[in-house]
Amino acid sequence: MGEDNSKPHETLHDFSIDYVRSLAEVFGWRVREAKGLQKGPDLIIENVINDKIVSVMFVESEVGHDQGGASEYFDKLFKRIKPYFDEYVRGGVAIFSFVVITNAPRRLREYFREHKDELSGKINFQLIEGLTLFIVPVILVKEVMPAIFVRAMGAIGIHSPSIPKT
Repeated sequence: MGEDNSKPHETLHDFSIDYVRSLAEVFGWRVREAKGLQKGPDLIIENVINDKIVSVMFVESEVGHDQGGASEYFDKLFKRIKPYFDEYVRGGVAIFSFVVITNAPRRLREYFREHKDELSGKINFQLIEGLTLFIVPVILVKEVMPAIFVRAMGAIGIHSPSIPKT
């Protein structure tokens, strides 16, 4: 008998996305998902307080995909994210973060460090490694994602001016 190809296969790519989605839900955040051939980043995570989106995290996993070189990868990534990013900016969101889960963190990190101004210009947002951009080795995704969530989205204090009043 042949292999049953009618069911989706669990891959390291899917596992990393499913893990991040589950973790975001634990924090109580709203998650939009676009796996597979759907357009957009794999996940868009929204921190919603008093029915207002106060911060957004875009999560993309390049694990298991041939993304070409780092330049090509970042070009494609920001072309997919830009329409969503612009929509959130028009809606008044100012706090953003971008997470790339990868098998090749050194390749992407080195490219980012050499081209951060150019990459920031593609999305019209200042990308800062470790603050607004996180390049996560897939082997460490379970260990570091909780800290990334706290760093990028959970540091908004209840008395912050960015918190909508009820």
